[in-house]
Amino acid sequence: MFAYRMDQARRTLVLASVLAAVACDRVPDAGHEFALVGDGPYRPESVPKVEALIRDVNARAALEWVIHVGDTKGGAQPCSDDFLTRRFDLYQGFSLPFVFTPGDNDWFDCGRDAAGGYDDYERLAFIRALSYPDPSHTTGGRSMEVRTQGSEPEYGEFVENVLWVRDDVVYATIHLIGVTRQPTDSAVAARRMDAATAWINTAFEVAREHGSVGVFLATQADPWIVWGLPGLTRQLCEACLDPRPGLESLYPVLVQESVAFAGQVVLAVGDTHIFRVDKPLYRDDGSLVENFTRLETFGEPSVHWVRVTVDPSARGVFSFHQELVPGN
Repeated sequence: MFAYRMDQARRTLVLASVLAAVACDRVPDAGHEFALVGDGPYRPESVPKVEALIRDVNARAALEWVIHVGDTKGGAQPCSDDFLTRRFDLYQGFSLPFVFTPGDNDWFDCGRDAAGGYDDYERLAFIRALSYPDPSHTTGGRSMEVRTQGSEPEYGEFVENVLWVRDDVVYATIHLIGVTRQPTDSAVAARRMDAATAWINTAFEVAREHGSVGVFLATQADPWIVWGLPGLTRQLCEACLDPRPGLESLYPVLVQESVAFAGQVVLAVGDTHIFRVDKPLYRDDGSLVENFTRLETFGEPSVHWVRVTVDPSARGVFSFHQELVPGN
């Protein structure tokens, strides 16, 4: 019981600090727009396409920031300091604040022989140092102040998980990856999931305390690679709707928090490179969680982006627009 009370006290202190950090940034609920990108470039010939995408985004004066849902390179491409730095520099071409959550290709797959046979956790440490030089602020052409999970003693290494509030909507990035092999260290992988679920809980706590109308979560891992009407999908592929390995504990926290939240919830993902907007989250009793939406952005070889419009006064809060880059 004492340990439980200590945990509750710690969470109360963390929540208070998050609310204090975001309260200063609160502005009238005028609405806003931002860009969602991810998964590329995977080939040398795709680099000019990403450069064209960056120019296309930079030309949109109304956008507030860019969120990249991970995988700035192919899984078999080099993981050298030089290559990863060049990818970082490429995305610093955005004139907007650049918010990045790592994908498996950025560090987890660096153990592949084709990628250089690196220690994956050493590469993650390099990615953290490179991409989050000041975890309390984004990179990009303009800096934006954010709250980082790295400021919490319990999960101090997770500088990449950040949170901010705009127009009564809470935004959070969540470091989760779809694994293609057994993790090098299962305890480290479990800790990453624990940090992710704790940060999701924090995002919803901030939303409830702030009276928010929406929560927007961004991560690399797509929990629903195959999706369709549940009954029909299971007839065609019985295991296709089962939780993805390593993500099992993500589903119940998304259900619990979304059902308890009065506003709209979006989970933005990459991973499978298919632009889609759907509602794949169901309760255990088979009923749809209607206020939850999955948004997946474009990915290699489709080098395009999604414009997200936020209107706090609208019933759905979020609307999504495919932006096909001319020439790509």
